Amino acid sequence: MTVTRRAPSNCNTQAVNHGNSQARRRLTALFVGLALVTSACITGERPTLTDDTLPSDSAPAVTIGEQAGVGESTEGSAPTDSLPLVEPDPSAPALALITPTGVIVPVLETTEENYVITTPCGGTSTLVWGTPIRQATVAIDPGHGGSEPGAVGPNGLTEKELNLDIARRTARLLEQQGITVVLTRTADYRVPLAVRAEIGNRLGSELMVSIHHNAPNGIDSDTPGTEVFVQSGSDESSRLGGLIQEEVVAALSQFEGVEWTTALGAGAIAVVNDSGEDAYGMIRRPEMPAVLAELGYLSNASEASLFLTDEYRDVSAQALATAIVRWLQTDDPGSGFDVDRTFNPSGGTGGSEGCVDPLLE
Repeated sequence: MTVTRRAPSNCNTQAVNHGNSQARRRLTALFVGLALVTSACITGERPTLTDDTLPSDSAPAVTIGEQAGVGESTEGSAPTDSLPLVEPDPSAPALALITPTGVIVPVLETTEENYVITTPCGGTSTLVWGTPIRQATVAIDPGHGGSEPGAVGPNGLTEKELNLDIARRTARLLEQQGITVVLTRTADYRVPLAVRAEIGNRLGSELMVSIHHNAPNGIDSDTPGTEVFVQSGSDESSRLGGLIQEEVVAALSQFEGVEWTTALGAGAIAVVNDSGEDAYGMIRRPEMPAVLAELGYLSNASEASLFLTDEYRDVSAQALATAIVRWLQTDDPGSGFDVDRTFNPSGGTGGSEGCVDPLLE
């Protein structure tokens, strides 16, 4: 399939500035080796995060600024000289922690001896080293991971890897704007929904965006089938969803030669179950305005081919970052709203049963 892009439309967007200071670039590079590593997660075996798969210097940091512990020093020998690991300090408690292996975990308590943490699978453990995170304005949740791959395209592309790549690119763009960001998952390991939400809740993030790609195919469409699920009864979640819907649809519509698919009533919508609660855990559990964005249909062969490209990933990340900046800095209402729907998820994913924690140190 040959895909070309139309000239950008004159939609109401606020471009994200790619410029950055030399100091911020150094700071971002510092965190690259700390948090964004990749791994293979095999059901039944403990997944590991290894130095063999450290990304290039162009990969985004997980968070930036003094809140991540930069500038703090410790005496003694840390497990590795390449990571800015910090001993626990109860006078400056951490709310989340970047572990020595690059995993983001919520912190329950900071004592003189250790950090008491929630593990990715929802257990409780302790660590004596880590890099504290005390604030993140934006929480980005790359959906699925590990033994839960999500949708799989006809070309073999998995949703978990696509979601993570776009989350990283979005984080980098936001950080270039001076906005602190935390990812709920930094590599290919499994994190139950409760822990994903806990990371953003502990850090007091102002918003959370969960990134996904849809399946199965809907009906043929001339336009992208993007849909963004918002919190019922939350004006600010609805506004965030409307801005993301507006930006993503406008951005993806620039691609020509794509045979799109969509669902009836796609748009920025609230989805509730028969009990009247938000149907999806990543909408229901966060304590801040949150949305779940299904950017397109990975199950659709035409779209799956597009999703393999860097151009698609950059364009979608730019659209997400622009929408987030607009939500933070303007009163723009967004658009693309549609009628809310009732749906009862079948379950089977997002829980902790069978979850295997990655190595944390």
